[in-house]
Amino acid sequence: MRRLRIALLTEIPAPFRTPLFNALAALPEIELRVLFLAARDPKRPHYRLYPEEMRFSWQVLPGREVSRGGRWIVFSRGTVRRLLRFRPDMVVVGGWNQPAFWAALVAARLLRRPLVAWVESTARDERSGGGALERAKWAMIARCAGFLVPGRAARDYLVALGVSPTRIAIAPNAVDLSIFGDAVAAAKAAGRGELRARLGIAEGSCVVLSVGRLDPEKGIDVLLDAAASLHAAGSTAALVIVGGGSLEGELRAAAGANVRFTGALDRDALVPWYAAADVFVLPSRSEQWGMVLNEAAAAGLPIVATEAAGAAWDLVDNGASGFRIPVGNAASLAQALAGLAADSGFRERAGDRSRALSSGHTAEAWAAAVADLASKLLAR
Repeated sequence: MRRLRIALLTEIPAPFRTPLFNALAALPEIELRVLFLAARDPKRPHYRLYPEEMRFSWQVLPGREVSRGGRWIVFSRGTVRRLLRFRPDMVVVGGWNQPAFWAALVAARLLRRPLVAWVESTARDERSGGGALERAKWAMIARCAGFLVPGRAARDYLVALGVSPTRIAIAPNAVDLSIFGDAVAAAKAAGRGELRARLGIAEGSCVVLSVGRLDPEKGIDVLLDAAASLHAAGSTAALVIVGGGSLEGELRAAAGANVRFTGALDRDALVPWYAAADVFVLPSRSEQWGMVLNEAAAAGLPIVATEAAGAAWDLVDNGASGFRIPVGNAASLAQALAGLAADSGFRERAGDRSRALSSGHTAEAWAAAVADLASKLLAR
Protein backbone atom coordinates (compact mmCIF):
# COMPACT_ATOMS: atom_id res chain seq x y z
CA MET A 1 0.00 0.00 0.00
CA ARG A 2 1.31 3.46 -0.92
CA ARG A 3 2.14 5.64 2.04
CA LEU A 4 0.29 8.91 2.59
CA ARG A 5 2.49 11.85 1.71
CA ILE A 6 2.26 14.85 4.05
CA ALA A 7 4.02 18.15 3.35
CA LEU A 8 4.31 20.47 6.34
CA LEU A 9 5.42 24.11 6.10
CA THR A 10 6.50 25.88 9.28
CA GLU A 11 8.67 28.89 10.00
CA ILE A 12 11.80 27.51 11.68
CA PRO A 13 13.28 24.20 12.89
CA ALA A 14 12.41 24.86 16.53
CA PRO A 15 14.03 22.15 18.68
CA PHE A 16 10.79 21.36 20.52
CA ARG A 17 9.11 20.43 17.21
CA THR A 18 11.67 17.79 16.28
CA PRO A 19 10.14 14.99 18.42
CA LEU A 20 6.75 15.64 16.80
CA PHE A 21 8.07 15.40 13.26
CA ASN A 22 10.20 12.36 14.12
CA ALA A 23 7.13 10.56 15.48
CA LEU A 24 5.05 11.36 12.39
CA ALA A 25 7.83 10.27 10.02
CA ALA A 26 8.19 7.02 11.99
CA LEU A 27 4.62 5.93 11.21
CA PRO A 28 4.78 3.23 8.52
CA GLU A 29 1.82 4.67 6.63
CA ILE A 30 3.24 8.23 6.42
CA GLU A 31 5.87 9.84 4.21
CA LEU A 32 6.66 13.26 5.69
CA ARG A 33 8.48 16.22 4.19
CA VAL A 34 8.98 19.38 6.25
CA LEU A 35 9.77 22.71 4.58
CA PHE A 36 11.18 25.38 6.88
CA LEU A 37 10.96 29.01 5.84
CA ALA A 38 14.16 30.03 7.64
CA ALA A 39 16.91 28.52 9.77
CA ARG A 40 16.30 30.94 12.67
CA ASP A 41 13.74 33.36 14.04
CA PRO A 42 15.37 36.74 14.89
CA LYS A 43 13.30 36.87 18.10
CA ARG A 44 14.68 33.52 19.23
CA PRO A 45 18.43 33.62 18.51
CA HIS A 46 19.14 31.16 21.34
CA TYR A 47 17.38 28.29 19.57
CA ARG A 48 19.98 25.73 18.64
CA LEU A 49 19.56 23.49 15.60
CA TYR A 50 19.95 19.77 16.31
CA PRO A 51 20.21 18.26 12.79
CA GLU A 52 21.56 14.99 14.18
CA GLU A 53 18.20 14.45 15.93
CA MET A 54 16.01 15.23 12.89
CA ARG A 55 14.94 11.84 11.52
CA PHE A 56 12.63 13.13 8.82
CA SER A 57 13.00 14.63 5.35
CA TRP A 58 13.46 18.40 5.60
CA GLN A 59 14.94 21.45 3.97
CA VAL A 60 15.12 25.21 4.52
CA LEU A 61 13.54 27.07 1.63
CA PRO A 62 15.68 29.73 -0.07
CA GLY A 63 14.46 33.29 0.27
CA ARG A 64 14.94 36.58 2.07
CA GLU A 65 13.71 37.90 5.39
CA VAL A 66 12.26 41.30 6.25
CA SER A 67 11.43 42.68 9.72
CA ARG A 68 9.03 45.61 9.79
CA GLY A 69 6.82 47.05 12.49
CA GLY A 70 7.44 44.11 14.80
CA ARG A 71 6.53 41.59 12.10
CA TRP A 72 8.94 39.09 10.59
CA ILE A 73 8.19 38.10 7.00
CA VAL A 74 10.04 35.49 4.95
CA PHE A 75 9.76 35.66 1.18
CA SER A 76 10.47 32.06 0.20
CA ARG A 77 11.30 30.91 -3.32
CA GLY A 78 10.28 27.71 -5.06
CA THR A 79 7.54 26.66 -2.64
CA VAL A 80 4.99 25.68 -5.28
CA ARG A 81 7.59 23.91 -7.42
CA ARG A 82 8.83 21.78 -4.54
CA LEU A 83 5.31 20.82 -3.49
CA LEU A 84 4.28 19.89 -7.01
CA ARG A 85 7.38 17.72 -7.31
CA PHE A 86 6.64 15.95 -3.99
CA ARG A 87 2.93 15.56 -4.80
CA PRO A 88 1.65 15.35 -1.19
CA ASP A 89 -1.72 13.90 -0.28
CA MET A 90 -2.17 16.60 2.39
CA VAL A 91 -0.49 19.98 2.90
CA VAL A 92 -0.15 21.46 6.40
CA VAL A 93 0.72 25.14 6.92
CA GLY A 94 1.66 26.84 10.16
CA GLY A 95 -0.77 29.73 9.80
CA TRP A 96 -1.64 32.51 7.38
CA ASN A 97 1.02 35.12 8.16
CA GLN A 98 3.75 34.09 5.68
CA PRO A 99 3.74 34.22 1.85
CA ALA A 100 4.91 30.59 1.64
CA PHE A 101 1.71 29.43 3.35
CA TRP A 102 -0.30 31.03 0.55
CA ALA A 103 1.97 29.49 -2.06
CA ALA A 104 1.20 26.14 -0.41
CA LEU A 105 -2.51 26.86 -0.86
CA VAL A 106 -1.90 27.36 -4.58
CA ALA A 107 -0.02 24.05 -4.79
CA ALA A 108 -2.74 22.20 -2.85
CA ARG A 109 -5.38 23.50 -5.24
CA LEU A 110 -3.35 22.55 -8.31
CA LEU A 111 -2.93 19.05 -6.87
CA ARG A 112 -6.56 18.92 -5.65
CA ARG A 113 -5.36 17.94 -2.20
CA PRO A 114 -6.64 19.15 1.20
CA LEU A 115 -4.97 22.07 2.92
CA VAL A 116 -4.77 21.97 6.74
CA ALA A 117 -3.87 24.90 9.00
CA TRP A 118 -1.95 24.29 12.22
CA VAL A 119 -3.49 26.93 14.52
CA GLU A 120 -2.34 27.84 18.03
CA SER A 121 -4.20 31.17 18.38
CA THR A 122 -6.78 31.49 21.14
CA ALA A 123 -9.55 33.95 21.97
CA ARG A 124 -7.46 35.19 24.91
CA ASP A 125 -4.29 35.61 22.90
CA GLU A 126 -5.22 36.45 19.34
CA ARG A 127 -2.22 38.30 17.95
CA SER A 128 -3.50 41.04 15.72
CA GLY A 129 -1.51 42.09 12.69
CA GLY A 130 -3.90 44.76 11.47
CA GLY A 131 -6.60 44.65 8.87
CA ALA A 132 -4.57 42.87 6.18
CA LEU A 133 -3.64 39.98 8.45
CA GLU A 134 -7.19 39.76 9.77
CA ARG A 135 -8.50 39.46 6.21
CA ALA A 136 -5.84 36.86 5.48
CA LYS A 137 -6.97 34.83 8.50
CA TRP A 138 -10.57 34.68 7.32
CA ALA A 139 -9.53 33.89 3.75
CA MET A 140 -7.29 31.02 4.86
CA ILE A 141 -9.89 29.59 7.24
CA ALA A 142 -12.44 29.53 4.41
CA ARG A 143 -10.05 27.57 2.19
CA CYS A 144 -8.84 24.95 4.65
CA ALA A 145 -10.29 21.45 4.69
CA GLY A 146 -9.17 20.83 8.26
CA PHE A 147 -7.34 22.23 11.25
CA LEU A 148 -4.79 21.00 13.77
CA VAL A 149 -4.80 22.62 17.22
CA PRO A 150 -2.67 21.90 20.31
CA GLY A 151 -5.46 22.04 22.88
CA ARG A 152 -8.94 23.10 23.86
CA ALA A 153 -8.34 26.88 23.95
CA ALA A 154 -7.35 26.93 20.26
CA ARG A 155 -10.19 24.55 19.41
CA ASP A 156 -12.74 26.80 21.14
CA TYR A 157 -11.30 29.80 19.28
CA LEU A 158 -11.84 28.17 15.88
CA VAL A 159 -15.35 27.01 16.80
CA ALA A 160 -16.18 30.59 17.81
CA LEU A 161 -15.03 31.68 14.34
CA GLY A 162 -17.56 29.31 12.80
CA VAL A 163 -15.38 26.28 12.07
CA SER A 164 -17.21 22.97 12.50
CA PRO A 165 -15.71 20.83 15.30
CA THR A 166 -15.67 17.91 12.84
CA ARG A 167 -12.94 19.72 10.88
CA ILE A 168 -10.72 20.20 13.94
CA ALA A 169 -8.25 17.66 15.33
CA ILE A 170 -6.50 18.17 18.67
CA ALA A 171 -2.86 17.22 18.18
CA PRO A 172 -1.33 17.91 21.60
CA ASN A 173 1.88 19.89 21.74
CA ALA A 174 4.68 17.88 23.29
CA VAL A 175 8.34 18.10 24.25
CA ASP A 176 11.02 15.45 24.43
CA LEU A 177 10.09 13.54 27.59
CA SER A 178 13.49 11.84 27.62
CA ILE A 179 14.94 15.27 28.41
CA PHE A 180 12.35 17.11 30.47
CA GLY A 181 11.04 13.98 32.15
CA ASP A 182 13.76 11.34 32.34
CA ALA A 183 16.86 13.58 32.39
CA VAL A 184 15.34 15.88 35.01
CA ALA A 185 14.37 12.90 37.17
CA ALA A 186 17.89 11.49 36.83
CA ALA A 187 19.41 14.83 37.86
CA LYS A 188 17.21 14.86 40.97
CA ALA A 189 18.05 11.26 41.82
CA ALA A 190 21.78 11.95 41.53
CA GLY A 191 21.52 14.37 44.47
CA ARG A 192 19.22 17.35 44.36
CA GLY A 193 20.77 18.98 47.41
CA GLU A 194 24.23 18.89 45.86
CA LEU A 195 22.81 20.15 42.56
CA ARG A 196 21.15 23.13 44.23
CA ALA A 197 24.36 23.91 46.08
CA ARG A 198 26.35 23.86 42.81
CA LEU A 199 23.82 26.25 41.29
CA GLY A 200 24.24 28.61 44.23
CA ILE A 201 20.74 28.13 45.64
CA ALA A 202 20.45 29.03 49.32
CA GLU A 203 19.40 26.21 51.62
CA GLY A 204 15.74 26.34 52.59
CA SER A 205 14.64 28.57 49.72
CA CYS A 206 11.72 27.71 47.46
CA VAL A 207 12.98 28.17 43.91
CA VAL A 208 10.44 29.69 41.52
CA LEU A 209 11.64 29.19 37.94
CA SER A 210 10.58 31.21 34.90
CA VAL A 211 11.87 30.47 31.39
CA GLY A 212 11.24 32.65 28.35
CA ARG A 213 12.14 35.71 26.34
CA LEU A 214 12.56 38.96 28.26
CA ASP A 215 10.22 40.92 26.02
CA PRO A 216 7.14 42.99 26.96
CA GLU A 217 4.54 40.32 26.17
CA LYS A 218 6.13 37.87 28.61
CA GLY A 219 5.06 39.86 31.69
CA ILE A 220 8.32 39.54 33.63
CA ASP A 221 7.82 43.06 35.02
CA VAL A 222 4.63 41.81 36.70
CA LEU A 223 6.56 38.84 38.07
CA LEU A 224 9.19 41.17 39.54
CA ASP A 225 6.44 43.14 41.31
CA ALA A 226 5.11 39.88 42.75
CA ALA A 227 8.63 38.86 43.82
CA ALA A 228 9.07 42.18 45.62
CA SER A 229 5.84 41.56 47.55
CA LEU A 230 7.03 38.08 48.51
CA HIS A 231 10.38 39.42 49.69
CA ALA A 232 8.71 42.13 51.77
CA ALA A 233 6.47 39.51 53.38
CA GLY A 234 9.45 37.34 54.34
CA SER A 235 8.61 34.47 51.95
CA THR A 236 11.25 31.84 51.22
CA ALA A 237 10.51 32.15 47.49
CA ALA A 238 13.59 32.88 45.38
CA LEU A 239 12.97 33.71 41.72
CA VAL A 240 15.25 32.41 38.94
CA ILE A 241 14.66 33.91 35.48
CA VAL A 242 16.12 32.12 32.45
CA GLY A 243 16.16 33.99 29.16
CA GLY A 244 17.29 37.05 27.27
CA GLY A 245 15.54 39.73 25.28
CA SER A 246 14.88 43.39 24.64
CA LEU A 247 14.06 44.23 28.28
CA GLU A 248 16.90 42.32 29.94
CA GLY A 249 18.86 45.37 31.13
CA GLU A 250 15.76 47.15 32.39
CA LEU A 251 14.47 44.07 34.22
CA ARG A 252 17.82 43.31 35.84
CA ALA A 253 17.97 46.87 37.12
CA ALA A 254 14.47 46.59 38.61
CA ALA A 255 14.98 43.19 40.25
CA GLY A 256 15.07 42.75 44.00
CA ALA A 257 17.40 40.74 46.21
CA ASN A 258 15.38 37.54 45.80
CA VAL A 259 15.70 37.52 41.98
CA ARG A 260 18.45 35.93 39.88
CA PHE A 261 18.96 36.08 36.11
CA THR A 262 20.89 33.37 34.26
CA GLY A 263 20.68 34.71 30.71
CA ALA A 264 19.46 32.56 27.83
CA LEU A 265 20.20 28.82 28.11
CA ASP A 266 19.89 26.08 25.51
CA ARG A 267 17.71 23.02 25.94
CA ASP A 268 20.20 20.76 27.70
CA ALA A 269 21.37 23.49 30.07
CA LEU A 270 17.80 23.86 31.31
CA VAL A 271 17.74 20.36 32.78
CA PRO A 272 19.54 21.16 36.07
CA TRP A 273 17.34 24.20 36.63
CA TYR A 274 14.14 22.21 36.19
CA ALA A 275 15.58 19.62 38.58
CA ALA A 276 16.48 22.27 41.17
CA ALA A 277 13.22 24.24 40.95
CA ASP A 278 10.21 23.88 43.25
CA VAL A 279 7.64 25.88 41.25
CA PHE A 280 7.34 27.08 37.65
CA VAL A 281 5.74 30.38 36.65
CA LEU A 282 4.65 31.80 33.28
CA PRO A 283 3.38 35.39 33.75
CA SER A 284 2.77 36.14 30.05
CA ARG A 285 0.47 38.86 28.78
CA SER A 286 0.42 37.13 25.40
CA GLU A 287 1.19 33.43 24.79
CA GLN A 288 -0.45 31.33 22.10
CA TRP A 289 0.61 28.08 23.76
CA GLY A 290 3.74 28.16 25.93
CA MET A 291 5.95 25.12 25.35
CA VAL A 292 7.75 25.81 28.63
CA LEU A 293 4.59 24.61 30.38
CA ASN A 294 5.04 21.23 28.68
CA GLU A 295 8.62 21.19 29.95
CA ALA A 296 7.63 22.15 33.50
CA ALA A 297 4.77 19.64 33.64
CA ALA A 298 7.02 16.83 32.36
CA ALA A 299 9.54 17.82 35.05
CA GLY A 300 6.83 17.39 37.70
CA LEU A 301 6.62 21.01 38.83
CA PRO A 302 3.61 22.88 40.19
CA ILE A 303 2.69 25.59 37.68
CA VAL A 304 1.40 29.13 37.99
CA ALA A 305 0.41 30.59 34.61
CA THR A 306 -1.75 33.40 33.33
CA GLU A 307 -4.98 32.76 31.50
CA ALA A 308 -3.37 34.09 28.29
CA ALA A 309 -1.34 30.90 27.79
CA GLY A 310 -3.13 28.31 25.68
CA ALA A 311 -1.29 25.50 27.45
CA ALA A 312 -2.61 26.66 30.82
CA TRP A 313 -6.04 25.30 29.88
CA ASP A 314 -4.70 21.79 29.25
CA LEU A 315 -1.67 21.51 31.53
CA VAL A 316 -2.83 23.38 34.64
CA ASP A 317 -5.55 21.77 36.75
CA ASN A 318 -6.51 24.90 38.63
CA GLY A 319 -6.09 24.37 42.37
CA ALA A 320 -4.69 20.85 41.92
CA SER A 321 -1.53 21.12 39.80
CA GLY A 322 -1.12 24.86 40.27
CA PHE A 323 -3.04 27.99 39.44
CA ARG A 324 -4.32 29.97 36.47
CA ILE A 325 -4.33 33.67 37.28
CA PRO A 326 -5.54 36.85 35.56
CA VAL A 327 -3.15 38.58 33.16
CA GLY A 328 -1.13 41.44 34.62
CA ASN A 329 -2.26 40.89 38.22
CA ALA A 330 0.81 41.00 40.45
CA ALA A 331 -1.24 40.53 43.64
CA SER A 332 -2.85 37.30 42.39
CA LEU A 333 0.55 36.08 41.20
CA ALA A 334 2.17 36.81 44.56
CA GLN A 335 -0.67 35.08 46.42
CA ALA A 336 -0.37 31.92 44.33
CA LEU A 337 3.40 31.78 44.67
CA ALA A 338 3.29 32.50 48.41
CA GLY A 339 0.87 29.63 48.95
CA LEU A 340 3.06 27.20 47.05
CA ALA A 341 6.24 28.39 48.78
CA ALA A 342 4.67 27.84 52.19
CA ASP A 343 3.26 24.35 51.57
CA SER A 344 5.75 21.67 50.51
CA GLY A 345 3.11 18.95 50.75
CA PHE A 346 0.88 20.72 48.26
CA ARG A 347 3.86 21.31 45.98
CA GLU A 348 4.54 17.58 45.93
CA ARG A 349 0.93 16.67 45.15
CA ALA A 350 0.68 19.42 42.53
CA GLY A 351 3.89 18.24 40.88
CA ASP A 352 2.52 14.70 40.64
CA ARG A 353 -0.65 16.07 39.02
CA SER A 354 1.43 18.09 36.54
CA ARG A 355 3.35 14.98 35.55
CA ALA A 356 0.10 13.05 35.06
CA LEU A 357 -1.32 15.81 32.84
CA SER A 358 1.83 15.84 30.72
CA SER A 359 1.62 12.09 30.13
CA GLY A 360 -0.98 12.57 27.39
CA HIS A 361 1.09 15.22 25.63
CA THR A 362 3.48 13.04 23.68
CA ALA A 363 5.00 13.20 20.23
CA GLU A 364 3.28 9.91 19.43
CA ALA A 365 -0.14 11.36 20.33
CA TRP A 366 0.53 14.37 18.09
CA ALA A 367 1.60 12.16 15.19
CA ALA A 368 -1.42 9.86 15.57
CA ALA A 369 -3.79 12.85 15.46
CA VAL A 370 -2.18 14.23 12.29
CA ALA A 371 -2.27 10.84 10.56
CA ASP A 372 -5.89 10.29 11.58
CA LEU A 373 -6.92 13.69 10.20
CA ALA A 374 -5.15 12.92 6.91
CA SER A 375 -6.99 9.62 6.59
CA LYS A 376 -10.36 11.23 7.30
CA LEU A 377 -9.86 14.11 4.86
CA LEU A 378 -8.69 11.84 2.07
CA ALA A 379 -11.59 9.45 2.67
CA ARG A 380 -13.97 12.33 2.05
